[in-house]
Amino acid sequence: MATYKNFIAVRKIWRFLTIYGVGKTLFKVFGRIRPSYLTAGSKRIRDIGVIGCGQFAYATIGYSIWRKYGNRFLACYDVNKGNQDSFAAFFGITCAAKSAADVITDGRVNVVYIASNHASHAEYAIEALQAGKIVYVEKPVSVSFLQFSRLAEVCSHSRERIYAGYNRPFSGAVRALRKEVGSRNKPMTLNCFVSGHMIETDHWYRKPEEGTRICGNVGHWLDLAVHMLSWGELPDCWKIIVSYSNDVSRDDDVAISLTSERGDLVNIVLTARSEPFEGINETINFQQCDVIAKIDDFRSMTLWKGPSVRRFNYRPKDVGHNLAIIQPFSGIHREWKEVEMSTLLMLFIADMVVNAEHFSEFSFSYQMARLLK
Repeated sequence: MATYKNFIAVRKIWRFLTIYGVGKTLFKVFGRIRPSYLTAGSKRIRDIGVIGCGQFAYATIGYSIWRKYGNRFLACYDVNKGNQDSFAAFFGITCAAKSAADVITDGRVNVVYIASNHASHAEYAIEALQAGKIVYVEKPVSVSFLQFSRLAEVCSHSRERIYAGYNRPFSGAVRALRKEVGSRNKPMTLNCFVSGHMIETDHWYRKPEEGTRICGNVGHWLDLAVHMLSWGELPDCWKIIVSYSNDVSRDDDVAISLTSERGDLVNIVLTARSEPFEGINETINFQQCDVIAKIDDFRSMTLWKGPSVRRFNYRPKDVGHNLAIIQPFSGIHREWKEVEMSTLLMLFIADMVVNAEHFSEFSFSYQMARLLK
């Protein structure tokens, strides 16, 4: 059995090397084994604080910052001391924070990266903004309308910058597609089929306060839809249909269909019937006017425009993490308004799933006015 598990592990590492390249794969491996004998080197400028030192912070945020700017990590905190200590050891952080507040109030920290559990994102973001920090908050930015109302209020009065960890809009495929589409106020069709991870019944994603997999996973593709729709004028009124494969775990195998007053059609299917060997796998189909595109797991895209056809390949796989994560430094970023709109839609659908609703109507303007009352 041990030999077989080792064989599978080696096979997965090899597969990841072909998909993500050497650097990202090594960081993924380091994030799992947490080696005490390796370090990410040093950098004269250290101004980043991290709250939440799990696999994503270590392997994805850590790699994306390191590859572009070197090791700029200065402080970190995690409720899991093992995660915190191993993150600190690898990135050469010598001062142990005893709380998230220690990271936020550290005068040497200019940028706070928040990658903790979902229910804590909004509160930490609010505290960091109020402390005058630049904030990068992983998705979802909120898991309830109450949280989001407080965050939106602080953002509306804050001079500090805030960025969200929704990465698909930063992928090479979506950026290339946007150049071809331009700004067209015409109906769009978007279909996202996602094979996601199987999640144990006792996984923290399952806790009611964490917002279900709608906030944890589906929010990615709702955000992508809002981003693409915002290339033109975002329609206000939508009809929403949610179909569940079973009533026990409604957010594991779910289909969401959205139609706008303009005639836009968005379909999102999340399925988790087996564990995908290479991680989440996505097929995205798009059509608007004479532009048709098929994105295959962000490794390739075929794009048709009238009689012409172009093919794009992305090696290593480009889901947009690298550009999304360096938003605080690069000058390439999204309008925060897009994130607010996608969060409103995500929270509304999450409530539908919690309440086992199948049909509802949604208005961005109405929900925003209700939020800011």
